[in-house]
Amino acid sequence: MARELFGTDGIRGRALEWPLDEPTLRRLGVALVRLMANGDPEPCFLIGGDTRASTETLADWLSVGIRAAGGSVTWGGVLPTPAVSHLLRVGSFTAGIVISASHNPPEDNGVKVLSSGGEKISETFEELLEDELKRAQATNGPGLPPVREGLISQYRDRVLETLKDPRPLDGLHLVLDAANGAGSGLADEILETLGADVTSIASTPDGTNINLNVGAASPQKLAQAVLRLGADGGLALDGDADRAVLIDEKGRILDGDDLLLAWAKNLHNRGRLPDNKIVATVMSNFGLETGLAAEGIDLVRCSVGDRAVWETMVRCGAALGGEQSGHIICSHLSVTGDGLLTGTQILALAAKSGRPLSELCNLQRLPQVLFNVKVGRRRPFEEIPEVRNLLQSIEASLMGTGRVLLRYSGTEPLARVMLEGENEAQINALAEELAEAIKRALPE
Repeated sequence: MARELFGTDGIRGRALEWPLDEPTLRRLGVALVRLMANGDPEPCFLIGGDTRASTETLADWLSVGIRAAGGSVTWGGVLPTPAVSHLLRVGSFTAGIVISASHNPPEDNGVKVLSSGGEKISETFEELLEDELKRAQATNGPGLPPVREGLISQYRDRVLETLKDPRPLDGLHLVLDAANGAGSGLADEILETLGADVTSIASTPDGTNINLNVGAASPQKLAQAVLRLGADGGLALDGDADRAVLIDEKGRILDGDDLLLAWAKNLHNRGRLPDNKIVATVMSNFGLETGLAAEGIDLVRCSVGDRAVWETMVRCGAALGGEQSGHIICSHLSVTGDGLLTGTQILALAAKSGRPLSELCNLQRLPQVLFNVKVGRRRPFEEIPEVRNLLQSIEASLMGTGRVLLRYSGTEPLARVMLEGENEAQINALAEELAEAIKRALPE
């Protein structure tokens, strides 16, 4: 059964338009109760969201459907996705819902559904939910209750208690970019409580400025601010604060690959990395793989998305995993990406070591080239003799010094050709040759 509404990370689109329109969300609320009640006469759903102007409206529409179907709602107001995940793990909720479009622009929004254990629901469950939604009716009922106070403080305390030293960031001047999103105010408070002198550049949400040229997906302004102010580093979150990107004291952007290598080495040295392996997606740079190998750590790759990362971590028993985009999960501490937890952990590691971020995060990236090829149809690459043979030849020529990745876009008629290797001229020529072979085999 193919999914129509759910993508890599929940439902996403233009706010107030299908599939984020009132009838659809009311029916989704009904479907959630029917599938997740598990015999509970009044299943309780925790709802939180980011700072977009549309968030409370979408939450209200969902609440109408849930309550009309016999469920109850706890409305948390502005809550980061990892906060909802934590509250589910320690509370007695049936499930959680986050109204957010993560790093998307302000006019977009989305719906993420989390299980009672704080994990994102599986693709299989999403398919069942879409099927149930087709049968559900958009009934009337009461909307959102008042905001439940005190929920955000429980999450704040959780982030703080993961650090043994109460003030590990003492003496550091840090610049914060909270993307004008769900981490605004909260992130400032946490960093200051940990001892840092904080300068904020994007922690004043007004409903229309979330992710506008700021945040983990656009950290350039943060990098400039770190250099201008002579700060020790910077932390960027995305709209729902489940991603972290750091800036070192030299203004260099440290993405998820940099953070994974630094954290993996620390856990490995402390004997807290089971089977000496971590998980990352197919998009992580080959330099991460070689950097880990030099430390005796294996890299298990998976498909894109932090849900895929977590599911692979569970399957192979890994304690650490993440994406280049900044979704990092450490199973010792959480079950989903957490920008504040990741950022404070890495900053504390650097401070404890007495080294600047530039020395702690020393990933040596390999050159990478990416070609997007327009195709007239999709066909498995291994079924195209010319492409299959050329791919095998390229892999042999790289001889463990690089890699090649072929995949189709999930939203456009494109084949993506990505090569990484030590010789940029070589991989560029090989990528171009492979792209031309795909064009010949799958003309527009």
